[in-house]
Amino acid sequence: MAKAYSASVNEASAVGTIGGVKLVGLGKDKELVFNYKGADSTMTSDRISLKNLDFVKAVKASDMIVPLKVVEVTLDSNVNGGNPVSGQDYVLGIDFRQWVGIDEKHTYYKSGVVHATASMTASDFYKKMVESLNLNFRREIGATKNSNPYLKFEVDNATTATKLIITEKPQGWSLGTESQERVYFSVRPTTIYTGGEDVIWGKAEDKTPAKSAAVAGTTGIGNGTKIADLEYFCMGERGDQYRLMGWPNYVPTTYLVDPTKQYNVLEFHFAYTDEGTNSYRSEKDITVVAEASNDGKTALNGLISAINTATGLEIATIA
Repeated sequence: MAKAYSASVNEASAVGTIGGVKLVGLGKDKELVFNYKGADSTMTSDRISLKNLDFVKAVKASDMIVPLKVVEVTLDSNVNGGNPVSGQDYVLGIDFRQWVGIDEKHTYYKSGVVHATASMTASDFYKKMVESLNLNFRREIGATKNSNPYLKFEVDNATTATKLIITEKPQGWSLGTESQERVYFSVRPTTIYTGGEDVIWGKAEDKTPAKSAAVAGTTGIGNGTKIADLEYFCMGERGDQYRLMGWPNYVPTTYLVDPTKQYNVLEFHFAYTDEGTNSYRSEKDITVVAEASNDGKTALNGLISAINTATGLEIATIA
């Protein structure tokens, strides 16, 4: 977790300072190293052999946003001119995959139902379907008759609705105990009987925003929790293995990553090779993260520029 860049890093440096970039070794066996001031001491990175460096790249936080899924449901204009058929029951199925478990066999089915009447307009239909869906989800944990933790149901216009909009909601997360997962769902308009045959009454169109258009916290999930999970895992590998022991009577462990923020990432992938019987490639990664703020960009770009100068690489900086 880089908070600042400095040409030299020592015990007097502030926590999160990164720098001290240099090459060690001779000829083709040159290796890249840099220093970092951690929470309690100064550390040196692994020696990154330039000949075994597969790639190093910088990734913007905005390129790591995961868009929240959006589905728009409309009555099929080819069925009764896009108007409800009186007397018919309209069922909208919602299928959840990997529900609770992570296996495709763990599927959960919910639905909304609207009984069409002679006076019902398309706008009335969409509003009734929202009401039905909310009521059918009301028994889920954390749900009410108007909302639930998984999906948001709404119409596009409170006066004259022309569609039903279903939007995925961000899920819960807890450092070290619960990762932030997706809501994997599909929407199925079913059939009604009209004109002497069964026909599918509507259309469900995927309107999920492109990654470039998604905004963390509103239309997308940012990478803050994923980066915090990675830091938590790495700290466990380093020796902090007794977290949560004696739960709930324990002191919560906090590190440098703030999961509410977004992070730019500098990723190294390389290999360590020894000689003789240990000449195989031992694949390794080093991940440097910095807040997607002006100070964070300055820190990460400072490290990138120093590496480019020392090695002759052309790593693109974060714009």
